[in-house]
This record gives sequence, structure tokens and C-alpha cells, in this order.
Amino acid sequence: MVTVYRGVLEKPIVFSGSLIITAENLYSIDFDKVIYCEVSPVGAMGNEGGILIYVLGDKDNLITYETNVFIDKESCDATLELINQRANLFIDYYGGMGNRVYIKKDTQLEIDEKYNCFWYHSQNTKLRINSSVEGVFISVIAEMKSKEVTKK
Repeated sequence: MVTVYRGVLEKPIVFSGSLIITAENLYSIDFDKVIYCEVSPVGAMGNEGGILIYVLGDKDNLITYETNVFIDKESCDATLELINQRANLFIDYYGGMGNRVYIKKDTQLEIDEKYNCFWYHSQNTKLRINSSVEGVFISVIAEMKSKEVTKK
């Protein structure tokens, strides 16, 4: 596992346990098992230039992949292209300030406003999904709630 630094304001936060997306491992990501994906283009607030992907693993776990245009532009561009090619797998949410969040269709995520995270309920456990920054989480749940109201 590699430590990744997500750019948040002036001071990066260290997130251990993420795999950095490279040309070697990009095509091993199973997009059919992606639960949550977040794209923050250059100019977006928060995780500027970053992509964050949560993939459901084979052992009731989540595998987190990340890349950032400032670390590896080619891998970041290729990852974005794969996400766009598979857009039909996801529901697209606006994460505020230029950020986009993609949640797998037919996936139920529990919203935890106390801890500002989502929970994915697997067969045997609850798995935590963190947005890159709190503002993205808040914007996404606001849009989720808005879409629920318009469905009724």
C-alpha cells in the first residue's frame, strides 16, 4: 500500500491504504464493482485534480484507488476516460465547486451525517466510504435528498 496525499486547502492530508492508479494497474480496476467514484478536475475546490475510486473487493472489503493530475497526468487522463466510457453504470451527483461523484446504480448507501461519510452494507459488514473533503459529501447528500423529493 502507498500513502497518497489529497490536496485540501494549503495542507495535504495523508491517507494510507490507497493504491495509486498507474498505467500498470489501471485496467485491473473492475468498474462493475466500483461503488463510489469522485472526480475533481483542475480548478475544483478540495481534492483538485484528483480521482478517488472505491471498489468492492472479493473479501467483503473496499479497495481504494486514487490518482491526481499533478502526480501522473497520463494515468489520471486514462482513468477519467474509463470512467466516462462507463458512465451508464453510475448515477452522477454534483459535489459542489467543480467536483462530480458517481455512485453505482442500484447501490444503497447509508448517509451518516454525524461522521460525514457513507456506509455500504455488504453481506457481513458495513464499509465506510469517505468523500475526499467534507464539502463534497455535503453537496452530494443535498442533491440526493433533492432527487428523492422530486421522485415523490
